[in-house]
Amino acid sequence: MRSGEEFASRFVLKEIIGAGRSGDVWLAHDTLLGQDVALKPERITGDRETAVPRLLGEPRAMAKFRDHPHVVTLYDVVTVPHSGEEGAEAEDGAPETYWFITEYVPGGDLNGQPPMSPVRAARIGAELADALVALHEAGIVHCDIKPANIGLTRRGTAKLLDFGAAYRVGGTETITANGPFSFTPDFAAPELARGNVPRPASDVFCLGTTLHALVTGSPPRGGGPEDDDGRREPGDTEDSERLRYWKAEQGVVELDAEAVGPLYPVLTAMLRRDPGQRPDAAEVKRLLEAVADPGSTASVTPVTPVESPPESPEPAVPPPPEHTGRRWRRRALLATALGVCAVLALGVIFIPDDSDGDDGTTRESGRGSIQQNSENGEPRALIGDPYTADVCALADRDALSRFGKVEVDVDYGNFDQCDVLVHSDDETRIDVSFQLRPGSSSETSEPTDFVGRIGITESSESDECTLLLAPEGTTDGIVGVRVNMGEGEVNGGQATLCTVARAAARSAAEILNDGPVPRRSQAYPASSLAWANACKLLDAEVLSAVPGLKVDQPEVGVANWNCEWSSTVDDLEAEVEFHRDQPKSAEEGTPVELSGYKGLVVPDDDDCRVFVEYRPYSGENAETYAEMVRLRVGGQRPTDKLCEMATSLARSAAAELRAQHPAASS
Repeated sequence: MRSGEEFASRFVLKEIIGAGRSGDVWLAHDTLLGQDVALKPERITGDRETAVPRLLGEPRAMAKFRDHPHVVTLYDVVTVPHSGEEGAEAEDGAPETYWFITEYVPGGDLNGQPPMSPVRAARIGAELADALVALHEAGIVHCDIKPANIGLTRRGTAKLLDFGAAYRVGGTETITANGPFSFTPDFAAPELARGNVPRPASDVFCLGTTLHALVTGSPPRGGGPEDDDGRREPGDTEDSERLRYWKAEQGVVELDAEAVGPLYPVLTAMLRRDPGQRPDAAEVKRLLEAVADPGSTASVTPVTPVESPPESPEPAVPPPPEHTGRRWRRRALLATALGVCAVLALGVIFIPDDSDGDDGTTRESGRGSIQQNSENGEPRALIGDPYTADVCALADRDALSRFGKVEVDVDYGNFDQCDVLVHSDDETRIDVSFQLRPGSSSETSEPTDFVGRIGITESSESDECTLLLAPEGTTDGIVGVRVNMGEGEVNGGQATLCTVARAAARSAAEILNDGPVPRRSQAYPASSLAWANACKLLDAEVLSAVPGLKVDQPEVGVANWNCEWSSTVDDLEAEVEFHRDQPKSAEEGTPVELSGYKGLVVPDDDDCRVFVEYRPYSGENAETYAEMVRLRVGGQRPTDKLCEMATSLARSAAAELRAQHPAASS
């Protein structure tokens, strides 16, 4: 095809004005209509029965808005064989090209244009929002609003271009040839990037990123101009491409309040991560019209949708993992319900929130991490108040039921854990443990996976599989998921254990995306060991019973529910921790009385444990359980010597416990 040639016996080609997915876009003169038009090719390959209806979805969508002033007009569709020989009919299965004959927009698209004023961008945005109102009323989501898909007429009127990624709300696939859920990462709403069903609010987010790019020269998550088909310019590295998709999935935005000026409150609302919290297109139109006409009396404060008001400050999205090739600089954070400006030193903020899915509840897989904000801007804890944390709420029965019958044991182990028993058959049991752990995310290895914004780090050993859940920036603790064999053997050995661990970890991570570990429905009784301090049951003099212990350097667990000391002699170590289980029987060890408490000494190959039964209580299903103090001493000494040391520690701990709780029953 060359300038001056006649095409399809109707169009005289003038010049190439762009590039589409299937070839050059031409400016041509339509001899039938007597006006200039644009010719955009879309090639058919493969199975025509499925490919043709999908491809024709774009012109069918455009045809619905033929008379809309801010949607480019589709005039016709012309089909020619790929060979370009006019009049020739394509053989069965031969590739064809459909040419979309559309309105010519002489002002060109807005990709790569110099930054414009916020007022002018608001005027363009209001016109596009008007187009979105019509689209959404017709049940269509554009899905790919960006500067390259916005054209201007000679008079500067905005036109929405390219319906190649449009999606019919309520349908099961896109209505175009582009495949399900097509999007451009630098401008896409997070739910689009994560593969959730597009919704009208997705277009609102895309329009927001586009307006930011029109004013500042780049979308609010970085990046530069896109070419017409949404691909990056040559030179992008694999790491930078991965970073683009990570930012898109997480809804990362960095808003420069000073640069966007009067658009700031509107963009704040449009770029909320939760689609249910964004204004609809009609509200966006009203807000942008108010910015475009500074003399009007209309308010530019966004209206929060009443059907899903935010319940807490929105969390900020911290940096992606280092393997993306570059560290993303953490900026100041926004935590406001209505998106009103937070005054910061640099005027730069994030606009995320605590919801992932397109329905505000479902958490999709993605790369990233979470760091929630409190009212003073400090990181909100992942664990929160450990005394009210419901660790068993992290155990998703449905996620584990495919491996066997699931039983959640809410009355086993320390207060920082919850055990789940998975019975694959009558003889085989897999033990899954969820545990709160002290420390910070910086102390873990590089995450191997992410669910939403929660990083998952895997640490496997020969007989178990352990995964740690930690969002970047966590300082109050992390969540561990440990899986090992309880009874019998499973096919696949450790690989199977790790499969179970990953399923348990991913489901727990989805819950943690909502914020801290869920809260208990009932508080621990006032007499519970949960309110005691395990570290204070043994002092330095008592601990001297174990040679070489570094008594001033304990490893302290969550809420002081356990304390461990290491020694410089014979690899000795001592530990005191709280424990819940059904009362121990004499068959399990050697009974001993400790300051009025029932005790049991249980030797093992390389350690010895002594259980001090503190408080019996009625557990789940009205069965009797007991809170205990468990003392352990291990190391390279004979077992009887280890038991002597452990019993000595247990006797002192029991005496201290009796002194602190004299009314406790024996």
